[in-house]
Amino acid sequence: MNNTHDIDIHDIDAIKPLARIEPGTHAGDPAAPGARALLAAITSQEPATPPKARRHALRRPALGLAAVAVLATIAVTAPILLENGAGVPASYAVTKTADGMVTIQVRDFHDAAGLEKRLKDLAVPAIVDNVPYGQRCREPRGTHVKNIPPGLYSVPQSIPGESKGWQMRIDTKLFRPGQTFVWTISAPPDGDGSSTSTYLMQGPVAPCDPVPAPTPRPRKPEFRTATVKGRSLEGFRVDEKTVGQILPELRKRDKKVIFLIMSIPPGNPGGFAEERTQQDPVDDHWIVWEAEENTKGVIRLLVTDKRYDSNPVYGGPRDAVITE
Repeated sequence: MNNTHDIDIHDIDAIKPLARIEPGTHAGDPAAPGARALLAAITSQEPATPPKARRHALRRPALGLAAVAVLATIAVTAPILLENGAGVPASYAVTKTADGMVTIQVRDFHDAAGLEKRLKDLAVPAIVDNVPYGQRCREPRGTHVKNIPPGLYSVPQSIPGESKGWQMRIDTKLFRPGQTFVWTISAPPDGDGSSTSTYLMQGPVAPCDPVPAPTPRPRKPEFRTATVKGRSLEGFRVDEKTVGQILPELRKRDKKVIFLIMSIPPGNPGGFAEERTQQDPVDDHWIVWEAEENTKGVIRLLVTDKRYDSNPVYGGPRDAVITE
């Protein structure tokens, strides 16, 4: 997995439980090298002049207030009870299996030093930083690893059913000598929402020097999910069907159809990048994972050229995220 992942879920109440990219950023530059490189590495927006090969964006479609979003756990196969022993929620919980797999859930990064020590006690070479909201660590801090072993760590996901907190897994067997996992969090004073970045670095890592982060520019999504209540394809499920199964119905409805070609990260942990959007048709055997629409009534089908084990748009079954 690649060496950075930036997420911010603070400002969209209807989909806070979803793992998302930083608000205001585009979900992948169509046909850009970064989008294609997502096939070999998971990453997101990098702070300060990153190499192009490491710049990507994971995204999910905007669902709107009509949708009830509940993200099933991806990074952790079973829930962890974050308590301090007296029934009071703890700031983090870390466990390690006999085969070297470390599972982490974090609600509050203010004890970054304690979390960092816990990870090092479990043989995870890690640096954990908590920076003021709206800031980030000054770059460069060291040498970023470009070729991350697949599965070394999972994409940070929000804790299911909670508006703050992150969970992920780290495979300690895949670290090479001299490598360090670097995790940085920034949370607002009210604790509602947060952003997180993850990196893998080689050699010395400089201490975090907080500097102002760029202010994201808000933008209204051009395309929104078309199959939810109140939209033009309400009641018409397209997810996990083939293009050949979907197009006849859309033609009957006299819909103009375009195609968003998706890039899926290794292991299909949920989320995707945009390869390109095209009007040219794809083969009937391609798989549709969701449909979006714009204000002109154009339907955009989110497609891949093969079937995956679960819906990458929702990180699992659509029904686990959208209930109507």
